[in-house]
Amino acid sequence: MQKFTFTVELVGESVDIGTVAGILSSAVDGITQYHAVDAAPAFPLSEQGLKVWAKRKAGVSLAAPKAVKAPKAPKAEAVSAVVVGG
Repeated sequence: MQKFTFTVELVGESVDIGTVAGILSSAVDGITQYHAVDAAPAFPLSEQGLKVWAKRKAGVSLAAPKAVKAPKAPKAEAVSAVVVGG
């Protein structure tokens, strides 16, 4: 036999942990001979923690868009003299 582990993370204001655990248990019922669904306690995320989690785990950037900078003036190119046939 092999053991398969999946991680589900939900981020929101409020979640009924028992309901979600029941839904997940029902969803996997019958796929294998045995299954267990465990719920870990919830913990608060700071604003920065939410931004980091969203970017790393969900692939979504919650950062405010950066202001567009004015274009830089072009740099003067150096001109080199080439002497031919000296």
